[in-house]
Amino acid sequence: MASAWNNIVLMASLALAIGFSVPAAAQQADSTVTTNLVLQVQELQDEVRSLRGQLEEQNREIENLKRRQRDQYLDLDQRISDLRNSQPALSSASGAAGAQSSPGQGPVPAAAAALGTDVPEVRAPMDTESAVTAIGEPQAQSQATAASPENEKAAYDHAFQALKDLRYADAAEEFQSFLGSYPSSEYADNAQYWLGESYYVTRNYDLALTAFQDLLDNFPDSPKAPDALLKIGYTHYELEQWDSARAALTQVQEQFPDSTLSRLAENRLRSMRMEGHY
Repeated sequence: MASAWNNIVLMASLALAIGFSVPAAAQQADSTVTTNLVLQVQELQDEVRSLRGQLEEQNREIENLKRRQRDQYLDLDQRISDLRNSQPALSSASGAAGAQSSPGQGPVPAAAAALGTDVPEVRAPMDTESAVTAIGEPQAQSQATAASPENEKAAYDHAFQALKDLRYADAAEEFQSFLGSYPSSEYADNAQYWLGESYYVTRNYDLALTAFQDLLDNFPDSPKAPDALLKIGYTHYELEQWDSARAALTQVQEQFPDSTLSRLAENRLRSMRMEGHY
């Protein structure tokens, strides 16, 4: 596309140069030259418009691909989160089944007990509560709400759906509300990470940096911690804080070698070197 554009510009320049180099008397004597030049310029203009249309179409396709990729990524993250949450529930059901028994009979089989028991699909609360500085301490009413696993899951899903719908401002507000209401939730680390993402994609880099750092501080063992560290490097890069970006991205490589995150960190470091930032 760039080569074709350069050829068009070159042809237009040559046409104009030829036009101005022809003496006025010759132009009057042979109007065919002028007519041909006009036609050539018109053809070039048509080709430029055609190429511009193709470029706009390609840009739309790229944006659609990005949107589909983002949706697939968010959907995959949700599926992984749901799978992780269902495993403790199955373990609880099996343990409860061994303890149940009927009069005059032995222990109830695990499968039958699981079918007859309403087992919450969440793990036990974390030992320590998170301290999300941007949210503040939860009120007594929100602590009472946290006792309902159904409400907790619904609140997280609602915030996550806003993110999938590209309603980033709504997603940020709802993730903040979720963290304030359920600071010790099964989903608190995920909510903290997606809060950072909702800021990052809207270029609120200072807020994104704080959100990702809060995840590392409050949930260091979270599966989202490596992703947050990578995004910290990306965010420093966007803020043109080159030393901090390099430090975070290098840390990703050292802590998670031979991983996709490590390759992404190397790609960004390579870009920084080519741009002369270190």
